[in-house]
Amino acid sequence: AVVASLADVPVGSSATFRYPGDHDPCLLIRPDEATLLAYSQACTHLSCAVIPKVAEGLLLCPCHEGYFDLRTGRNIAGPPPRPLPKIELEVDGDDVYAVGVQERTV
Repeated sequence: AVVASLADVPVGSSATFRYPGDHDPCLLIRPDEATLLAYSQACTHLSCAVIPKVAEGLLLCPCHEGYFDLRTGRNIAGPPPRPLPKIELEVDGDDVYAVGVQERTV
């Protein structure tokens, strides 16, 4: 499924998309020219929507001050018990595709 075009996600920004289903919010993040990251937007604590803080290298869950590492999705502070599920991406030309979900427990 095409989730974005590179032109729509400038360096230092993010975009939202839904994958694998219509009720599965995700974040596409472009911290630098060569890097695209994508995660489920649902915090692993109580499923609040996480917010990218690209300049700080963090994903923040504002509900209970949970923090995740932007580069890895790893839970680093607050109540989240596990990392954010990573969305696997492929790029073809200008199109960004979501191709899988990598559930992580540690």
